[in-house]
Amino acid sequence: MKQKILSKEDILCMQYAGMQPSQIVSLRFQEEEYSEAFDTYIDKARDILELQHEKGVVTFTFQEDKFPSSFKKIGADCPPMIHCLGNLSLLGPNESRIAVIGARAASPAGNRRAYTLGERFAKEGNIIVSGLALGCDKAAHEGCLAARGKTIAIVASGLNIVHPIENTPLQQRILECGGLILSEQPFGVKANPSRLVARNRLQAALSSVVILAECPEHSGSMHTMRFARKYHKQCLAASYPHYSEMNRGNELLLTQNLAKPV
Repeated sequence: MKQKILSKEDILCMQYAGMQPSQIVSLRFQEEEYSEAFDTYIDKARDILELQHEKGVVTFTFQEDKFPSSFKKIGADCPPMIHCLGNLSLLGPNESRIAVIGARAASPAGNRRAYTLGERFAKEGNIIVSGLALGCDKAAHEGCLAARGKTIAIVASGLNIVHPIENTPLQQRILECGGLILSEQPFGVKANPSRLVARNRLQAALSSVVILAECPEHSGSMHTMRFARKYHKQCLAASYPHYSEMNRGNELLLTQNLAKPV
């Protein structure tokens, strides 16, 4: 049986109708659902995709050859579509990508560790992946840029929104320095807790190694580390001479042998 080929408009209509990514990627939906969604949302989908194109955003669907193989490999967790702004070559299958992640409300020591990890691994020729959040993400991106490296920010909002807005200058620097901003959300979609968790799976999927700079025991970064283990990525965590609530997540991963020290 020939596989149904979905257009960008098809997929965006389905997303607007509330279909889950796993439904779309596995093509598990009724023809009536698909047709109803298309009829209801087609004008909105076309307008959004046209606006994105005008702003320089490139969109790939999971059925296209140029769609990153790293995302295809995560099966039902694969995003049906991604939107990209910047240097698309960073998504190449032969590129070495390392995620450096951590808490937004990190300690000064945690931010320093994220910065030095971003800088160190960028100097070694790796692309640094993070999430453009405040705290460790911001520090990791900045460390990479200080080393004149390339960095990918995977975000939880549409690419016409910078979240948090305080990182607008950082996003611009990333793009000016040959980096990439990537999202599975179309223009107009704001970040929320569930989308931030979903974003975390993409950081883990796109990277061969995921490094935790610092986070407490209960943190979005721990979701990312769980995704990394699920996808069989190499998991590392910064070690500290003393542990507190700020870096309890690191201690937990290291003592339970869920990550190796770095």
